Order: sequence, then structure tokens, then C-alpha cells
Amino acid sequence: MRLCNKLLYNYKTVLIPLQTALQDLKLRKFSGKTQVMDIHKEIAKLREQTHVLARLKTKGFLDEAKYIEQTTELTAKINKLQTDLKKLTRSDDEDETLNQIEMLIDFFEMRDKPITKFEESAFESIVERIVVINQHELEFHLIGGLKFKEKIK
Repeated sequence: MRLCNKLLYNYKTVLIPLQTALQDLKLRKFSGKTQVMDIHKEIAKLREQTHVLARLKTKGFLDEAKYIEQTTELTAKINKLQTDLKKLTRSDDEDETLNQIEMLIDFFEMRDKPITKFEESAFESIVERIVVINQHELEFHLIGGLKFKEKIK
């Protein structure tokens, strides 16, 4: 819970710059292919629309049914573009990491308050495993290849 709350308050300064850096690296790798860059730009635009919808829903400006309808449509478009992109780039590991970072960002964007009790489904969706470093420290391995150490009392 403590790690999740730390990330909740800091995901904009940790996860979003990481996502941007990974996307930039991937773009540089395929910078000669304008079609690849165009697809990346379109995916980024659609993801931003998804984030805007999440914020509108969290603030109560968008009802659940309309939110689901619109995010389902955007997700379908993103998935089609990612399929096209994979055909062009053939870099499944990089795509998977970026997708998992995006899932983490979405997880924290949907939350508007700190976690006060253990949520098993949330835990299982973002934590791959926990490694015991010693009796005072744990290392959490999250999706996207991220590792965070947390002191325990």
C-alpha cells in the first residue's frame, strides 16, 4: 500500500517521463520510417484522449456508460495501430514494456485518493513479484520491468 501511494503521488514525475523517454528511443530507432513515426504520433494522441476521458470521469463530468463506450472505441483504435506498428517494427519486447508502463499510468490516473486498505486485484495487476532483500527491505518488481525497494518496519 505504501509503495502504491508513493507512486500515486509521484507517477507524473516518474512514470510519464519514463514512458516519453522509451517512446523517444523507439522513435529514434525507426526515425527513417515516416510511417512508423506517424503511427506513434497517432497512438500518443489517442492515449492522451484516453487520459482526458479518465480525468473527466474521475471529476464526475462523464458518466460511466459514456466513459466505457468512448474508451473502448479509443482502445480498439490504439490496438489496431499497435498491430500495424508491430508489423513494421518487429520489436515485441519494447512494445510490451511500453504497454505495461501505459497500464501503470492508467492505473494511477484512475485513482483520486490514496489506498487505505489492501486491494488484491490491484496488487495482482501491477506487481509481478516481491523479492525479500533482508528482514528490513523488500524489492517490488512491477510490470514494465520496474523495481522499487521499500523498507519495512
